[in-house]
Amino acid sequence: MASTFSSTPKLGVNFALRTTDPTHGLGTPVLGDKNDTWVYVQASEAVATGTCTVDSNFALTDTAGNYTADTAFASGDYGWVRKTTSPL
Repeated sequence: MASTFSSTPKLGVNFALRTTDPTHGLGTPVLGDKNDTWVYVQASEAVATGTCTVDSNFALTDTAGNYTADTAFASGDYGWVRKTTSPL
């Protein structure tokens, strides 16, 4: 089960919230209350829930990858995804 709350002392973190304006810097990492890592990204396309890819500019795509979107994104939305696997 994924985290509900951030354990990193940072205000305004809501892992399920999607916005059209940024509320944090792209690439901002936080640690969740279940010891999982979350990263703030912007969707470059619509992204369904499930595995996804984050590139070096923190752009999110719906391609299966090392992150998981627990809440869907519309194209252009900002929000949080969690790191789910490590690259080899």
